[in-house]
Amino acid sequence: MRRIFIQFYLTLVISFIGAIALAGAIYGQVVDKVSDRYLNDIFRATVSLLQTTLSEEPVDQWNARLDTLGLSLPYPIKVEPLDTYELSADNRAALADGDIVMLAETYQFLQRVPETGYMLTLGPVDYLYFLHEIQSFDYLMLGLAALFLGVPAFAWMRPLWRQLMHLKRVARQLGAGNLDARASLPDDSGVAELGSTINTMADNLQSLIQSRRELLDAVSHELRTPIARLRYRLAMLEDGVADDAREAMDRDISSIDRMIEELLLYSRLDQGHDLLHPEQLTLWPWLNEVLARHGEDFPQACYTLRPTPDSLHDQQAEVDGFYLERALSNLLRNAARYGQGEVAVTLGCDGQHWWIEVEDNGPGIPEAERERVFEPFVRLDHSRNRRTGGYGLGLAIVRRIMGWHGGQASVQASALGGACFVLRWPVTLPRLHSLVPSVRGDEADEAT
Repeated sequence: MRRIFIQFYLTLVISFIGAIALAGAIYGQVVDKVSDRYLNDIFRATVSLLQTTLSEEPVDQWNARLDTLGLSLPYPIKVEPLDTYELSADNRAALADGDIVMLAETYQFLQRVPETGYMLTLGPVDYLYFLHEIQSFDYLMLGLAALFLGVPAFAWMRPLWRQLMHLKRVARQLGAGNLDARASLPDDSGVAELGSTINTMADNLQSLIQSRRELLDAVSHELRTPIARLRYRLAMLEDGVADDAREAMDRDISSIDRMIEELLLYSRLDQGHDLLHPEQLTLWPWLNEVLARHGEDFPQACYTLRPTPDSLHDQQAEVDGFYLERALSNLLRNAARYGQGEVAVTLGCDGQHWWIEVEDNGPGIPEAERERVFEPFVRLDHSRNRRTGGYGLGLAIVRRIMGWHGGQASVQASALGGACFVLRWPVTLPRLHSLVPSVRGDEADEAT
């Protein structure tokens, strides 16, 4: 703290003295001009009065006459010969011309009495001595003020220093692996925003580590079953027992491949390092094409595109078509797997947001579980069987894709009796989101 305090104090003092010196210089120039003009006016008025009063007296008798006038002036006045003082050539010339000459050393003012060898001498002026003394006093007061500035500076910096030390301890705890450490600062603290940022970073770090831990746990669990089946079928092949073992093994390998693909996609979406590739897409014909492809893959489901206002048939939306199709496909597959054969899709726009609704006539999702189903590796079929397929990542991928679009994914009850999933995003996409377009060709090849 000592080093920071000294740096802050020196900066404060230098700035303070500089400001005072600048103000003093400006003020001094103004005061000097006003004082000179004021004193010149007084001297001229005094000289004019004396010349008028003493005009009938001989000049060599003016000093005696001044004593009898009883003038109450704050400075002495007398008449002296022109050669009384040693003057510079410029001052002698000015005095000969009748100008007022000031002797800076003694603060005296001189002016020649016209058409004589004498001059009036005014001063020394005690006021000017006082001005000189007050400057020294000012410097003393300035030094004392600079010294006492250290008290409020220290009083202000000490609590701030303690708060910075608190943030330092929290950062060290986080670095040592204590992810529960959080900064606790008063709302009026000067570093409250920094503490809030550190807490947000710690929350995100804790969430990321927890997500990675869940990912590892889920991967180990999901891989265990197909690998065990593969070992069992390899043993059957060696014994020559199963004729269809090769086909079953191929299905197991395909299952592992699809699971790894979803894990990689979710990981990329979770990191979001690359940029979205928005495009202008006419959604109505695009939806018809997507539903037609899914109708071929799931012939047991009846996909229906509900009537949409004619004004939306040719209207284009700004989306990343690749990832929007991936999100919609996940919902359509879920509707086919969990529903009872009826799937309805609705397209809408209110001028600010686009939305796509996917409804099914399945058992639906309990209201208490509607947020949790979007978390990774969450499935409502707690037995974790593969009757309906999936790895618990489909809806998490959907929500993450819509998040990068600046929108959201939600679920509600459907009029068909099952679940109604809604994809909603703004008409104008934000420009700060990122995805991974560079791997689309590889993903397409893997999906194929």
